Amino acid sequence: MPDVATGATVLDYLCARFPQDAARLTEKVDGGEIVDAAGVPVDSTTVAKPRADIYLYRDPPVEPTVPFSLDVLHRDENLLVVDKPHFLATTPRGAYVARSALVLLRRRFDLPELSPAHRLDRLTAGVLVFTVRAQARRPYQELFAQRTITKQYDAIAPLAADITGRSAGSTP
Repeated sequence: MPDVATGATVLDYLCARFPQDAARLTEKVDGGEIVDAAGVPVDSTTVAKPRADIYLYRDPPVEPTVPFSLDVLHRDENLLVVDKPHFLATTPRGAYVARSALVLLRRRFDLPELSPAHRLDRLTAGVLVFTVRAQARRPYQELFAQRTITKQYDAIAPLAADITGRSAGSTP
């Protein structure tokens, strides 16, 4: 809340601070979703006290859906290995939080300790290794960090014409 008393309500203050979300903030106050430090819901008449803490969980943005499946290749007590499709983030960041491989797999298999042993870029498809238990995390992550395990990247690309106009590999 503001540093000084203004006489504004919590809702007025929030709507002034986040005008693009005013309608949704009103819905959240009406639904009892915004609470003070004691966990008591604020209402439309609650006065904003200077430097008071309130708890508001803004709605996450709508994330793009990746139109490919996340297939499991292997699972045991220590590892979960998947075939990560193109365009799926490995871990939550930026515009991809709930629709990241880590969050999707934690929810699908109820594995709160799941952690990636390595990462693949969002645009890169390939085999992705996760540790299932916290005790297994460090040893597997160190294998990748110390380059004991090597990754191999293959690319599929169209055949480009060389500078003479012939396709590479064609006979003169």
